[in-house]
Parts: sequence; C-alpha cells; structure tokens
Amino acid sequence: MGEVTVHALNDISLEVVANQVTVILGASGCGKTTMLNMIGGIDSPSSGDIMVDNIPVHRLDQKMLSQYRQEKIGFIFQFFNLIPNLTARENIEFVLEYVMQHPVLNKTTQAQDLLEKVGLGQRGEHFPYQLSGGEQQRVSIARALAKKPKILLADEPTGELDYRTGLQILDLLSSFALEGRAVLIVTHNREIAKIAHRIIYLRDGKVLRIEENKKPMQASELVW
Repeated sequence: MGEVTVHALNDISLEVVANQVTVILGASGCGKTTMLNMIGGIDSPSSGDIMVDNIPVHRLDQKMLSQYRQEKIGFIFQFFNLIPNLTARENIEFVLEYVMQHPVLNKTTQAQDLLEKVGLGQRGEHFPYQLSGGEQQRVSIARALAKKPKILLADEPTGELDYRTGLQILDLLSSFALEGRAVLIVTHNREIAKIAHRIIYLRDGKVLRIEENKKPMQASELVW
C-alpha cells in the first residue's frame, strides 16, 4: 500500500483434514478471509505452497484454478454473492446444472430440499432483493452445499442470522463435515469455536496457536 508493505498472512503453516470442522478465529483484519481466499484459489500467495489433495494450488493457471474451485471448493461468502436476477431456488439450480457441468436429475427437487434444510422452503420463488440479509445468507449456504464440495469455506456464516437460525446452520455444517468433508469456518465469535475439532487462532497474519478439541459441542449447546 504505497510505500508500506502489508503481510496479510506471514509464515503460516497448517494442515486441515476431512471429517472435521476447523474454525479460524481472530479479530477483524487478522488475515482470516485472506486465508480462505488462498485455500479457495481466489487469491494467490507471493510465496509458499498450498496443497489440496496433492494439487499444487499455488501453481495453477486461471483455467485450472476455475476447475479446482468447481470440483473441490464450496464458498459461503460473507456478502452472499447471489445472482440478482435469479430466484433463491434458481441460484441453487444454477450450481447444480451449470457449475457442476453434468446432468442432474430433479434439480428443482434437490434445490427445494436444500432450501427446506436452511428454513427457506417457502421463499424459493423470491429474488435476492426480496429477501432479508439473513435469508440471503441462508440461500448462499444452500447453494454451497449443493455442490457437495470436498472443502467448504464459510466466511462468517452466521453473521447475518438470528440466534436460533444460526444454531440450525452450524448444526448443518457440522453434519456436512461428518460426511467426509473439510469445513472451515472463519469467525470472530469464540462461542462458535466450541463446535470445532480444531481451532486456529490468528493474530496480525500469523498463527498464534492451534488447539485440538476432542469433544466438540453440539450447536444446540451454544449460547452467545
């Protein structure tokens, strides 16, 4: 930034495994979202290696990065990134039909089932501008789950949700991890970290410490 060099992430070294929820915890500006973007192939590191299923993500060109994101990664963005001229259901169908690039039987039924799981079964025909921030967030979560990605990257997934809906979504993400996926949740909420198998504490772009949690709590046990 001008004459100032900002190291968003510096000397990071960690491993994330399937069948687990990993929470990246830290204050705003500590590098949490940058870490997700690096793993997801949105940002590229100036140095270092990012390996996913033996794929050197840091070496992929734009075409191969697109394929990597399509096949391996599901994003739950903090600012939703829904397609504005598609309904909630169509946003999910778009992923099922076009992003996955193979025929999907009963894509409308699958999309509706996902909307039901996030508590929006009656809102499928509404456009994003007709939905609240929390409802848009839930559509983005359903859309990410539709791909059944090996790695699910969630940037503050409960930030726009009320308490009860937030617990429902966290329970859904925990269940998704147990299906053989790696779920990474970025948050500044220490209470959410209690559902994680592993907690990565970030400060000023560096890993402060990593904690293992052998007995993660159920989402229904959380209070914040």
